[in-house]
Amino acid sequence: MFIYLNFNKIIVNDIKEGMIVAGKNDITFYQQPNFTISLSLIDTTDAKIGAYLMILDAEGINNAQVFSIKSGSEMEYVHIPSTASSNQLTCSIYIKKVDNGSYPLVGTFYLRYHPASGIVDITEVKISPGALLNLEVDKVDNTKFHFKLQAKQCNQAITSI
Repeated sequence: MFIYLNFNKIIVNDIKEGMIVAGKNDITFYQQPNFTISLSLIDTTDAKIGAYLMILDAEGINNAQVFSIKSGSEMEYVHIPSTASSNQLTCSIYIKKVDNGSYPLVGTFYLRYHPASGIVDITEVKISPGALLNLEVDKVDNTKFHFKLQAKQCNQAITSI
């Protein structure tokens, strides 16, 4: 379903093939979502509340943003509608440190929507090798996920000379 709206007032100019076209001023495009995914970004590092911003970009999910909450805080979810034409998406993920604008984690996740059941699955998560943080994804229910930011553990052995 596609609807064009004028938020000052709706002016119907024409109705063709189920489409309403409004006046030319302040027109906004709306398309019914194919599905919705709900996400929270849980920060388990020692950073302050809201220190990180997760930005998602994929077909039908354009620059969705989720601010971090601290582990143990009241759980808040951002509901992200997808208008993608496909039920399988490749989604870029960027974790931005709000105070300095750096990106300590960049990666990709693969999402699959099952229309018959309404279930959304994240099938794989890939994080760039140079990431300064780890990311773990936990499924909460059919369309709800926790993205958990974790401090990266140093795996280097200390040797003495």
